[in-house]
Amino acid sequence: MEMDLEIARLQREQWELAEQEERQKELDLYDPKKRITYTVDELAEGIRKGKQYVYTLKMEFEPRVFLQGRLKMPFILDFFEVIEEKQDYLLLVSDKRNVSISVSCIPGEKVEKSLKDWAVQSCEMLRGMKLSAKLDQVKALELIEYFTYELPTAEGRVYNTVFRFVKEGCIFAGAMNCAAEEKKGMGLLLEAMIHVTDELNGQEGE
Repeated sequence: MEMDLEIARLQREQWELAEQEERQKELDLYDPKKRITYTVDELAEGIRKGKQYVYTLKMEFEPRVFLQGRLKMPFILDFFEVIEEKQDYLLLVSDKRNVSISVSCIPGEKVEKSLKDWAVQSCEMLRGMKLSAKLDQVKALELIEYFTYELPTAEGRVYNTVFRFVKEGCIFAGAMNCAAEEKKGMGLLLEAMIHVTDELNGQEGE
């Protein structure tokens, strides 16, 4: 009798698990994050045109000039609750979307470390602070160099895109970040913004 009850319990658990898996498959069919994929190139094209969706979120962009005319960057309209700009520092924050962008500049004509050394040593420094930084990718554009990594925080894992470039006697260094779970959506959009920033700041004299 006890054996029969145990068999019945196991069968019921298997049925319930199968039903849960089937319901999840049905939900996934309607989840845009499971159905839609993006590339940096197509997101950059949307930014250039001034409008881009990330899943169900519609964003509008316009090119703006910051840091006393030294930095050109695409700006997301009606997105940031915090916009703080000083002579050599820019901070944009959206608490609602868990997105932040910061850029600073210091006088300089060249960077000291290679891109690879900069990326690896930056992550090693974080690990030395007991922060498990996971390096994701390292890329060089025409003007801008950047790398991406994930980092655990008290609020959850964060996906960071860190970049640098030299222009007009200044070394610009910045970071764009979002929740790691948004890596394939908002994370790619921020990376695409860096690509467009590269283009804008390479258009001197235009």
